[in-house]
Amino acid sequence: MIQPYKTIQDVKTLDEGHIRQLARDIHQDGVAVLYNQKLNETDYINFMKKFGECEAPDLFMNPKEYPEIFLVTGKKVDGKKIGMFGDTELGWHSNGNSRHLIDKILIGLYCVKEDINTTLSVCNTSKPFYDMSKDEQEYYRSITIRLKFKNNTIYDLEEGDPELEFMSKNKGSIRKLVDVHPHNKSEYFYFPYHFICKAWEGKKQIDHEELISKLKPKIFKSQYQYHHIFKEGDLLLMDQFTSLHRRTPVMDNNRLLWRIASDFNNVYK
Repeated sequence: MIQPYKTIQDVKTLDEGHIRQLARDIHQDGVAVLYNQKLNETDYINFMKKFGECEAPDLFMNPKEYPEIFLVTGKKVDGKKIGMFGDTELGWHSNGNSRHLIDKILIGLYCVKEDINTTLSVCNTSKPFYDMSKDEQEYYRSITIRLKFKNNTIYDLEEGDPELEFMSKNKGSIRKLVDVHPHNKSEYFYFPYHFICKAWEGKKQIDHEELISKLKPKIFKSQYQYHHIFKEGDLLLMDQFTSLHRRTPVMDNNRLLWRIASDFNNVYK
């Protein structure tokens, strides 16, 4: 199991040097954890802006006063969803994987209301590549994949669900299966396999389902994974290039995480 960087240091006190080192740790392990934080919405947004620009859409899961924050909860008000990702199990995925361009590759999840029966798992997608033979590395470098959002894969959304409308707007993308991280130059597998719908070795189309079947046991080994049960005040940070994540079902719909997506442009300016 991977051992990510962990600290109880108050994130409000982290200076530029600490932020730069934290960014390097997140790239390397795919994940970092900061415990016992006491953040309000403004504190959290200001911390994430130390890394870079934050995504701030105007969607049903974004509080009007704090559009950078996405509510992650299964709670409903007057029968309507107020957050994303509901209460069901979530399969392995990375955020933004069906978009043409991905720039907000840092995801922060801050626990406001815990559910100790729910586990988030993170899998590093760089370490498996470096554990392969040279021949395997060369083969997987030659592969290109097409990704497209598909409902009823990582989780199920009903017709008319505003979250399904938001997700379905992503038109898909074509990417290298093995790519080079823009910041630490390490190679990693880009493998949100639920959304892979085509694959090519060079210019020759290959069976994408066979590719997925062969890669899954190579990537999702326990030695590349980290498992986290959120307690209130936990802040978990993930790199969406060097990690994938999944979640067990939520038992308590009052569970609430604040999610923020940012880039690293203030770290590497």
